[in-house]
Amino acid sequence: MGSFIPSLQTFAKGSASFLAGTAALGVGLLYYGQNYMIYPSGFPPGSRTNIATPLEYNMIYQDLTLETSDGLKLKAYLMLQRREVPVVTGVYRQQHQFVPPKVDGQSRDITVDEEMDEEDQQIASSRPTVIIFHANAGNLGHRLPLARLFYEQMRCNVVMLSYRGYGMSEGSPSEAGLRIDAQTTLDFVRDHPLMRSTKIILYGQSIGGAVSIDLASQNPQVIHALILENTFLSIPQLIPSVVPYLSPVSFLCHQNWNSSESLTKIPSETPMLMLSGLQDEVVPPLHMKRLWEIATESIKESEIELFESEEPELAELHARRAGNPTSAEDNPQASKEKAGSLGYRKLRRGSRWWMEFPFGKHNDTCTYRQYWVEVSQFIRQFDKIE
Repeated sequence: MGSFIPSLQTFAKGSASFLAGTAALGVGLLYYGQNYMIYPSGFPPGSRTNIATPLEYNMIYQDLTLETSDGLKLKAYLMLQRREVPVVTGVYRQQHQFVPPKVDGQSRDITVDEEMDEEDQQIASSRPTVIIFHANAGNLGHRLPLARLFYEQMRCNVVMLSYRGYGMSEGSPSEAGLRIDAQTTLDFVRDHPLMRSTKIILYGQSIGGAVSIDLASQNPQVIHALILENTFLSIPQLIPSVVPYLSPVSFLCHQNWNSSESLTKIPSETPMLMLSGLQDEVVPPLHMKRLWEIATESIKESEIELFESEEPELAELHARRAGNPTSAEDNPQASKEKAGSLGYRKLRRGSRWWMEFPFGKHNDTCTYRQYWVEVSQFIRQFDKIE
């Protein structure tokens, strides 16, 4: 979640003489300023104006403007698959704008990318489509390295949304607003001539996981799979661990994102991959574990536990980066051997997959190599091309 919340914790630890005033301020901030704390769209500085494009990561793309049902214009990127994923540095193509279907059900025409021949279009229409819902800080440009992996390594169509109030999108963020934004994006995919029949996979990090769960719960027959990383049960249930001094007034939180309830509305047959960093300093890992229990409690198949080790050099590097050296500095060989025993616990239960990362933190779990190995294996279920 946001980087502004820890500053409130620090403030609350001031001298006792200001305790009452601090509590009153905290209550006021929780009720009136929670949108600002939960959706820090201006952090890091420049996030509303400096937005990287897929071109900077050598991806041909369409620069989209989506119009929501409440009249806002959202920015989004679309990368469609082709026979070959070319290097396109230095090439920019102005793209069309798309207006979602009217309320009366009549669709508007979409112009298919004129640079895609028939074979390319067939490739795009046969590949899975991944919709990326990012975390609560930054903008869609910050997630382009992740999009590149889906696009180049897994050969998926990729749609990236900039929520309202983020990047160059209009409006102000809120739970109700982000729900509209997510549905607008899904409607765009379902009405697109090349993506309407593709397998739709939602990928969400942190609050993006909550957006994904909510969208899937509202469209249970449309979403084919979810990939969720370091997300939470609900915002009110997150308050005791993030800002414990506000626990008594957590009922004032009107931004709920009740994923624990929404998850029960997603069919048990819907494949799901959950990725949890056990050193998450923002969302307690128990939230992800409880979501796993909810997601699998109606599945009859037995749970299968797997364990996968990483190369010693990488495991040692990750351990040291997390501040957990694997052995004494003066014994590098012993360090490598111990690091080699470090592994990732994996669970399988029916269509649901789980993987945990012993040293993964809130913002770096996705930097582990095995994270993307697992994601790639999960995506392969929806692969139509040998």
